[in-house]
Amino acid sequence: MPPYPLRWIFLLPLRVGSEVLLLYLVSRFGSKQEGFTLPELLVTISLSSVVMLALISQYSLSTGLSHDGRVRIATTLQAQAIMQTMGAEIRSLGNGVPFDQSNFQIGDVSLSNPTVTEPIDVATSTTTFITFRLNETGTVYLLTQDFDPSLTQTIFLTDVTGLDVNDPIYLSNSVVSGDEGLYGVITAVDTGASSVTIDAATYVTSAGATFDTGSICEEVPSVTYASPGGAAGITRDSGFGAVSLGPDSAFVLEYLDENGAVLTPPLLNTDLVNSLRKIRVTVSVNSSSVLADGSTYTASASQVFAIRNLNYVF
Repeated sequence: MPPYPLRWIFLLPLRVGSEVLLLYLVSRFGSKQEGFTLPELLVTISLSSVVMLALISQYSLSTGLSHDGRVRIATTLQAQAIMQTMGAEIRSLGNGVPFDQSNFQIGDVSLSNPTVTEPIDVATSTTTFITFRLNETGTVYLLTQDFDPSLTQTIFLTDVTGLDVNDPIYLSNSVVSGDEGLYGVITAVDTGASSVTIDAATYVTSAGATFDTGSICEEVPSVTYASPGGAAGITRDSGFGAVSLGPDSAFVLEYLDENGAVLTPPLLNTDLVNSLRKIRVTVSVNSSSVLADGSTYTASASQVFAIRNLNYVF
């Protein structure tokens, strides 16, 4: 064990130089009073230079270490923040899609467009790209009148605040003991009548489905996370344009079953129903400032997120 803590090793040249200079000055002037000779002045300047150089070296080292610490901490926090943002939404993906209704299940081939029942777009999702459906706000609207899509495309709701033209919505009659679901895109909003109208050509529902008063309506947009690489970094888009979550960042996704085994994309509808239970999100971020040695620091954060809304099948 050294007599000084390791962090004090860098101060030894400063301490030794100071003590040597002090001893010299005491021995030179302790018992008599006279000025410096030229050789003595040169020796004093030399010793002072040693002390100053040691001080500057120690200051530079401390400043570099402090700078590197700040860069590492800031970059690590950014990686963790992006990972948690993605993970929170991945954990709840599919929220608002009534795919647990017996007549509106994932990939139901009896529907005119089975893909609208997919909580994850299995055709496009990869390890660096994922699109999933999610009720971002958690808002739920109730039907105030019975709705039969074969007769009308106007739906009367308790409120239409937050609903706009082109918003995708889902209906479910599970709360009134029904087995149906419906997907539609809003073409008109009537705030006075508190109603919305859906596109008659693109709505999807099972044959003969009706939705009694008290059925629920939710706005469920598609959320896309992409990792294209480069300065754009990780982007998120829920229909209003891609937004960067951080420059020089990237992510990798691993789709896992209940036992942690990796499912290789592209996934299938059967994977969503029978196998997929978790997604591991790994985020890496390059520092915006270089370290003292001129290199770029890369921080990484990784966590497995269980998908709550797919755990209904056992």
